This record gives sequence, structure tokens and C-alpha cells, in this order.
Amino acid sequence: MRLAAELPKGPMTGSAWAKLAALLLLIVGIGWALAAMGLNVAALTPERVRGFVLSFGVWSPAIYLLAYGQPLIPLPASVMTITGGLAFGPLWGTLAALTGATIRACGQFVVARLLGREAVAALLKGRVASLDERVGRNSFKAVLLIRFIPNLPFDVQNYGLGFSRVRFAPFAFATLLGIIPWSIAFVYLGYSLTDLAKAWKLMLALLAIMGLLLWQAAWKRRSSSTMRRAR
Repeated sequence: MRLAAELPKGPMTGSAWAKLAALLLLIVGIGWALAAMGLNVAALTPERVRGFVLSFGVWSPAIYLLAYGQPLIPLPASVMTITGGLAFGPLWGTLAALTGATIRACGQFVVARLLGREAVAALLKGRVASLDERVGRNSFKAVLLIRFIPNLPFDVQNYGLGFSRVRFAPFAFATLLGIIPWSIAFVYLGYSLTDLAKAWKLMLALLAIMGLLLWQAAWKRRSSSTMRRAR
């Protein structure tokens, strides 16, 4: 667990409640941004979002994957995953969200690797360079831990890992495995919004997300404790 303890921690480290608050702030922020652009946020009901995605007919899955998978325009991964559940349901929504997120991650990794890896490597010195080397030797484990215990937005993770020594194949495989729990939870949250008459679906989705946040916090505490004992 030493590698997990040495990985950089974001400002949200240590509190599942803080991460839940950040999620709520993200949703509020998206609503504010849409309102600033003159869009009627109240009109963006789950039914309308679902109807818009499905309005492309047989091309709907391809349009969704194209929007989610493109690496250049920043998009909140959680919102895109929820949209997958809204449009395609729990099973196909999960498959679509996993595919789109993995394609996006790999694209951003490649962009970072092609544009900036050599320049970044030349600037790394001392402990940071040593950590970068260890991350490269343990690429799969490092990426899997970062996906299980996210401290930064998805796009930032992808570009940051692209600048590191992490190898592409372990990155792609660990990303796919690591985002499965969150994808299932957020897809089901989106699916639950299509049938608000059955409130138990929404409660189940929120409990799943809260459970992941609490598990994440417990994992961090265990990693930190293991590191202290190792010293």
C-alpha cells in the first residue's frame, strides 16, 4: 500500500462528506452555467434530456459515445454517466458509459503523452522524479488506485497520467476496471430519475454513491495507516 500512500492527494482528501458536498456543488455549478448561457435549467427535466439523446434514433449510442469519448472538450464525467443511465437504462447505459469514459481517458492520455511527456520529464527532479519512476514500474496498480480513490476530476487524472511514466496498456485496462463501481452507481442514478414515482430506485442509487464515498474514505485511512507503520 506504500504506492497508494505516496500518490498525490487532492484538496478533498480525507472526507466522504466533503466529496458528497463537492458533487452537489458541481451540480449547482452546472445549473448556474446553463442559466448564465440563457438556458432554462428548470426545463431540463430527465424526460427532456432522455428525449434529446434518443432523438437521434439508431445513431443515439454513437452520438453519445462521440460526445463522451472526445478528448478535447472538458465534460463532467459524472454528468455524462448519469446521462447514459437516463437514455439507455441500467445495463446498456453502464456499457455505454464505461465505453465512452474509457475512450475519453485513452484519448486524453495519448494527447498528453504526445504533447508534453518529454518536457515534463526534463523538469522532474528528486523525490518527484523518483515517484514518477515508481509509478511507471507499477503502472496498473497506480492507475487502479487513482480510479478507486479519485481526488481530481477525471480529465485532470487522464492528462496527469499521460504526463507520467505510466504505460498505455496498463492505463487503459486499469481505467476500465477502476471506473466500474462509480459508473454503475451514477448510471443507476440516471435511470432512477426516469421513474420518480418509484422513489426506492433513487434512494438505492444515492445509498450506493454514499457507500462508495465511505468505502473510499476508509481505504484512504487504511493506506495512510499502513504507510505510517511501514516507516
